[in-house]
Amino acid sequence: MQSLRDIRREIKAIGATRQIMLTMKRISSARIRKAQKQMEQGRPFAQKMAVMIDNMRRDIQSETSPVRQLPAYKFFDVSSAGCKNAGLLLITADKGLCGAFNAMAIREALKWIKQHAAVEKHIFVVGKKGRDFITRLKIPRLHIAGEIAGIFPRASYAHATMIFEKIQQLIYENKICKVDLIYNNFKSMSSQALVSKTFLPFNFEEIQGEEDLSGFIFEPDMLQIFLTLLPRYIGANIYRFLLESQAAELAARMNAMEASSKNAGGIMDGLGVKLNKVRQETITNELTEIISGANAFET
Repeated sequence: MQSLRDIRREIKAIGATRQIMLTMKRISSARIRKAQKQMEQGRPFAQKMAVMIDNMRRDIQSETSPVRQLPAYKFFDVSSAGCKNAGLLLITADKGLCGAFNAMAIREALKWIKQHAAVEKHIFVVGKKGRDFITRLKIPRLHIAGEIAGIFPRASYAHATMIFEKIQQLIYENKICKVDLIYNNFKSMSSQALVSKTFLPFNFEEIQGEEDLSGFIFEPDMLQIFLTLLPRYIGANIYRFLLESQAAELAARMNAMEASSKNAGGIMDGLGVKLNKVRQETITNELTEIISGANAFET
């Protein structure tokens, strides 16, 4: 049976751990407001950029379009979907203690790797957790194309630009012809959804433009506008993915710390009951010994 000192020491240790969890919850709660605001501000911009690209659909897909002669057309060439080489953008967190946030993304990445076992795989990893896991893998034809770690919760558009430039280089060098995406999407403070989809080549069916701009006269010209819009469109979407994952991570950590602190409180309550029982047993035993000693002395 544990002594009173051991139980008190255990209650103190769990109380200190619970205090740390509550502090982490408060920090995540304070940060998520800013992250959620950034995410909500980034969504309309990325969606509008996609609509502007979609409004040029006919000019891009036309057989006589000058866009087809550009390397940038590879971002829209769905005919290369059967290409053997594949790319993956994996977004995880830099830290743990956020429930199943990292585990779900890594599990989905493993599934993707198995599906592309027979081809060359180039993975761009965002977040220390994903980077550390992928680095430990010893799988044939698996290459880490790039990595960014330590950017959360201060992800910026500059990070999205760095990712785009690396993806663009791999596509232009014909090392990959498609890019899949795995990240956690922010739905609400209590819910995050794992997203696994093909990011590139661009799928026009995912959005609907506001109007068809084919046949219009562009200034300076359609080609220049396309080349200006394309990197901004892809960069804006990557930035949105980073912000969504950043907000989802903070929400997941806040929920995990809240649940952990509640569990710690329950354990402390149980230990408090145990402490009282041991104290009562100790007092009872001492009284019994005193009474027994008194009776023995009288006899």
